[in-house]
Amino acid sequence: MQGPTEPFSHSDVTPNRGLGSVRTHMGRAIRPMRGDGLRARTLRGASWTTMSFGIQQFLRLGSNLVLTRLLFPEAFGLMALAQVFSQGLKMLSDIGVGPSIVQNERGDDPSFLATAWTMQVIRGFILAACMCLLAYPAALFYDQAILTPILLFMALGSVIHGFQNIGVSTASRKLMLGRITLVDLVSQIVGIAVMIVWAYYSRDVWALVGGGLVAAVVRLAMGYKVFPTSGSWFHFERDAASDIFHFGKWIFLATAMTYFGGQGLRLIQGSFVSMSTLGMISVAGSIALLGRVVVSKVVGSVLFPAFAELHRKDQDKFVRKIRAMRVKVLLGMSPFFILTILFGKPIIAIMYDERYEQAGEYFVILSAATAVHLLRVFFGETMFVKGDSFGHAYVMFFTSVLHILGVVLGYVYGGVVGMLWAGVVVEALIYPIAILRVRKYGIWSLSVDAPLLVVYIALCAAITIM
Repeated sequence: MQGPTEPFSHSDVTPNRGLGSVRTHMGRAIRPMRGDGLRARTLRGASWTTMSFGIQQFLRLGSNLVLTRLLFPEAFGLMALAQVFSQGLKMLSDIGVGPSIVQNERGDDPSFLATAWTMQVIRGFILAACMCLLAYPAALFYDQAILTPILLFMALGSVIHGFQNIGVSTASRKLMLGRITLVDLVSQIVGIAVMIVWAYYSRDVWALVGGGLVAAVVRLAMGYKVFPTSGSWFHFERDAASDIFHFGKWIFLATAMTYFGGQGLRLIQGSFVSMSTLGMISVAGSIALLGRVVVSKVVGSVLFPAFAELHRKDQDKFVRKIRAMRVKVLLGMSPFFILTILFGKPIIAIMYDERYEQAGEYFVILSAATAVHLLRVFFGETMFVKGDSFGHAYVMFFTSVLHILGVVLGYVYGGVVGMLWAGVVVEALIYPIAILRVRKYGIWSLSVDAPLLVVYIALCAAITIM
């Protein structure tokens, strides 16, 4: 005979309630991302970009740890030097095709896009020709004969990049970053796989060169597969070209100055130090720049298009939003920089073998320089949105001049460490110059910026003195 039915206990219903609670919270978290509004597209874009960055940096760090065990520091020094020439030519010929598509009202016009793509292709061939011309003189100057064939092969990468589907830029304009993330990740994974396998058998710098070219080819092929568009065809419209040149002329100057004040410094450093030391600086810099890269990625790929659209609709709201976002970014990134400055030396000691020991001190100083640089976050983007591309060029001019002077004087009076410390000092000097240009927009906050500046420099000084 069946006994009386037992009432449900609390434990019987808790799992269902817990599951329902989780679903409720997930629904609330996802709800703001639904729809085609600017806020929803921005949140989706930020999510995709953050996830993509996390995966990419994990892959880059993992491959770096493997490759540093297969290759000697000299290989990374040679590749860093070759990339300086390659990147330099790209930056010195940047006419702002991508930003023009994002910012211009005709950014969806097939004729405008086709003109932009045609200009992009022509630029790719010009870059390749310049790279070929520089290959032999560069090898002679640095007394590294292998630089000649490396630069000749990397010239091919410029041509490949020039043919990239213009649909990638239109996807960025529309904040369709999920597909861009897919293309970037797949091409990176394939490139890394080629590098590791190649390095295992060859143990030379060609593994890095070959992997980079394979990644470029994969990205090109996927770009046309994932982003169908009517804009990637040869066409030239005078008005469209004029718009691109008009917007990009100051971007060109600013990008050129960014190069000479950033990666271009490797050219000077390479003439002062050995390829081994340059390789260690490159390895330390690749990790120290992680915070700057993630912010630049989110700001450039997500927030710049979003804020450009917001500015077109409501300029007052634009200022309030960008000021609040800037404070959140600075405070959110500060723990990362403080930790990398405090524990930079043991981090390098754990991650790399004894051949890279000196990179620990380099990592601490480069982390501090990166942290101080980030105090200018949103300054350039605000000037672009406001149409003040000259202002950005103005700031980058002083950045370039001061960094070049800093590298030379720092090395003369303090060797390698002095040269890197000069970067921290220069970034602190550039900050007030940038403030003078953007103060009229009201986006900076002295009460947040000043304490962070003092903390970063004081911690770096304390660690390097110990």
